[in-house]
Amino acid sequence: MSIEEQISELIGKYEGLDARRLRQFNEENTKKDFILPLFRHLGWDVTNSDEVAAEEKSSNGRVDYAFKIGGVSKFYLEAKPLREDLNQRPDWAKQVITYAENKGVTWAVLTNFKQLMVFNAEWDKPALERARFLNLTYQEYLPAFRKLWWLSRDSVEKGVLDEEARQVGALKPKLPVEKSLLDQLLRWRGELFNQIYQHNKDRGLDYLQVDEPIQQFINRLIFIRSTEDRGIEENRLRATLHQWRDSGRKGELVERMRAIFHEFATLYDSDLFPVLDTWDSVFVESDTIERIIEGSYERPTRLAGYDFAAIDPKVLGAIYEQYLGYVAQEAKKRATEQARLLGFEAPAFELEARRIKRKQQGIYYTPEFVVDYIVKETVGRFIKEHSYNDIFNIKILDPACGSGSFLIRAYDELLHYHARQQGKSPAELDQLERRPILLRNIFGVDLDRQAVEITRLSLLLSCVAKREILPSLKDNIREGNSLISGTEEELRHYFGDDWQDKKRFNWGQEFEDIMANGGFDVVIGNPPYVEFKRLPSDIKAALEAKFQSARGKYDIYIPFLEQGIRLLKPGGYLGFICPTMFMKRDYGKSLRSFLINNSTLRSFVDFADNQVFGEATNYVGIFIFQKISNITSPCVCRVFEPNLSLPTEEIGKIMLSDESRDEVEVFLLNMTQLNESAWTIAPTDRFEFCNELHKRVSTPLSELCDAIWEGIASGKDQVFYLNLEKAHVSKMEESLLHPLLRGKDVSRWSPLNNIPFRVLYPYDIITGEPISEADFKVNFPHAYEYLVANREQLKGRKYFDTTTKLWYELWCERQPTQFLGVKILTPEISKHNNFTLDFGGCFFNTKVYGLIKRDSVAEDYKYLLGILNSALLEYYYQTFAPPKAGGFYAYKTTYLRDLPIRRIDFDNPKDKKTHDDLVALVDRMLELNKRLAPIRNTPSSERDELLREIKRTDTEIDQKVYELYGLTEQEKQIIEASLAKTVF
Repeated sequence: MSIEEQISELIGKYEGLDARRLRQFNEENTKKDFILPLFRHLGWDVTNSDEVAAEEKSSNGRVDYAFKIGGVSKFYLEAKPLREDLNQRPDWAKQVITYAENKGVTWAVLTNFKQLMVFNAEWDKPALERARFLNLTYQEYLPAFRKLWWLSRDSVEKGVLDEEARQVGALKPKLPVEKSLLDQLLRWRGELFNQIYQHNKDRGLDYLQVDEPIQQFINRLIFIRSTEDRGIEENRLRATLHQWRDSGRKGELVERMRAIFHEFATLYDSDLFPVLDTWDSVFVESDTIERIIEGSYERPTRLAGYDFAAIDPKVLGAIYEQYLGYVAQEAKKRATEQARLLGFEAPAFELEARRIKRKQQGIYYTPEFVVDYIVKETVGRFIKEHSYNDIFNIKILDPACGSGSFLIRAYDELLHYHARQQGKSPAELDQLERRPILLRNIFGVDLDRQAVEITRLSLLLSCVAKREILPSLKDNIREGNSLISGTEEELRHYFGDDWQDKKRFNWGQEFEDIMANGGFDVVIGNPPYVEFKRLPSDIKAALEAKFQSARGKYDIYIPFLEQGIRLLKPGGYLGFICPTMFMKRDYGKSLRSFLINNSTLRSFVDFADNQVFGEATNYVGIFIFQKISNITSPCVCRVFEPNLSLPTEEIGKIMLSDESRDEVEVFLLNMTQLNESAWTIAPTDRFEFCNELHKRVSTPLSELCDAIWEGIASGKDQVFYLNLEKAHVSKMEESLLHPLLRGKDVSRWSPLNNIPFRVLYPYDIITGEPISEADFKVNFPHAYEYLVANREQLKGRKYFDTTTKLWYELWCERQPTQFLGVKILTPEISKHNNFTLDFGGCFFNTKVYGLIKRDSVAEDYKYLLGILNSALLEYYYQTFAPPKAGGFYAYKTTYLRDLPIRRIDFDNPKDKKTHDDLVALVDRMLELNKRLAPIRNTPSSERDELLREIKRTDTEIDQKVYELYGLTEQEKQIIEASLAKTVF
């Protein structure tokens, strides 16, 4: 029977009902006999709760079903009895729309079978009719079957419903509930800041102190609204507002809010409602509180309101994570303070939509999919591997907890576990079951007091299930610096009299029982990222004294990794998302050594240059370590392809997908690939091949070179680097001007002609000594006059203040004789091996690296150039060098020096011939590129023929290098398949 015939049979069944039978059909019968069968005919497995799941009750009513694909809700459905007229009750539509939008889902369906309405839950109010995208009666199901089919599983999975809506302008750009609520929070904070600062001056509150009652008010507002929407409390806030209005607005609304706060203190006795309450003396005008209360129910310009029962606590945590990043403009504060001191009326405070505060602390909002993955890989692993008693007593820590997103998700994981043990759903766990899990298992620390308060609030919202005394979380979620500890005497040594401002956190005292029992079972989180240059010198000294990993120019996340492992019990798990650069950079050597000796990497996700944190440019990965050594089982790695430019939500979809994806390479990593020198994250067969190549060819490039060096660092490029026109106009003496190559001027095999820049080089070209000022004036008057005219620009180079350098010298001039001779050059940043030959005389800046071979090396420069530009060496280089944004690699001394170079035995005729053949091929390649250069960008048959010849020669060079290194046919094929080389 076709789908249309099945639906026709269902319609016939409905039309066969008489009036008496129709009245007897309640909602449950309607769902069972008509609505679920209709959607079963549309391809949904209505018996599978992973696909069609019954939703839980909320105070705003009941939304019956979530229709899901791959665990993601695609639309919510509210069912009504057959006898009801859906058009007479617009509140039913608003109920399902509100629920859908607060869950972040676009589509909401209201139906009683005889009528079916589909709403865009994100539409602006008051246009309920405009939000209704579909409105079908049962008589239209077959004539308009195409539209009904938009709700089929197949159509929803393919995005047909979205596409059809988009074509008629019914799919608006999303304004997620978290964005709307964040905007509201910021407006409320701004209004409260002005009010509290203006009306409470007599209390002497400074800017930071004003923030405290604001945060208390917002936290309480969200808690009260959450208890209302969960049906734990009646609509207390709205009722209070109505009573105040009915009284003719007598008295101050803030007094009624104080009464509610005191009542909630009696009912819940949590940290949110202390006995000594700041709000007993804080004054805010009634109009402001009225707007805030109303705003906590209705979303501005939106059809749907807020349903805090539908907003997951972790979503609230994410909102707060971003909220913490917004602070009042410092300039506005200073201007206001100055106005107050001078007796002017203080202007209103405004909020700055920049994450200044959190960025200064190196903190970024962590996407939900990252939190989910880390918790599953740590807490989830622990649950799978341990007994009930171990899980019952598990200790989970986030040492930089922020708004608590990791701890909320870990708590949720434990709730699901204990619910399964009792044969319940998590929603069926009562408060007496939820509270002990929270107090016994969940712990966090943060330097930011507001973050600590928000984490406590978020966890309490996860805990509260009924009107009952809530626990204090002061012993679980604590304020402090996770990296700074010690005695007063020790801390005074580094910080002087300000030592208490550092908020030391002595773990053995603060979590005495846990640390006495070996430490935490799980440490999770997103540690701060603060560069070395932004760390105060006293903090650096304290960290370097305490942490083995705090060496070189380290980022703050590095000692956080070490601290995380130290805080674990033996066998415990650590899961962090943090930058990956420590794996190969020199400053990560001490951390690599510590991690190798104290833990094992169990799984790793490398996001390459895909930006997980949106606008924040970081190269990050997810690391799951276990505090145990000598595990021989391999690590599971998932490595994203570079240069994908994926939005965060797409990265999340790929991460959560169980299917193999082209964007991600999945492989097992042998632990022998991780050593103190560098961590090579590559499939074991690739790593072993490159290691074997080293054994076959034991000579690293550094042994053949007198120098592998970075170019000139001027310290003031705009003065010392001149284009040809500027050099000509200045009439400077040509003996001081030398051709200057930048990274963009150097490319594979290309001639170094028509160089557009010159460097003013104020040194003796032979000795490298700076030209004295007296000689400069006499022998190079035009150059000297130019430098004097630019002397102001040369000031401020602090390095010059502590050395004997003359005011007109370069920051770092290098050895001039190195520039004068033959050398191989490469741009510092490139997508592939990009070497060329300079026959002498070119200088270059820091974006270029040069190689000079030793006089004792008999191999020709062109022989070395052929090897360096070969597919084999490119494959090798990309195995070990760290990737950068856009699919590029850094070509620096650190990574160039170890390239394996095949030496030639010139007494062996075959070896000598191979050398000479390769030199001849490189000669041909250089000549071809010289001929190509003037017509490269001009389409012509000559150009096309040159390109074909270059490609053929390039292939010959690759084959000759394969032969030199003794590669098998299979090894050649692996290399060729892995490289997508573009050669011009």
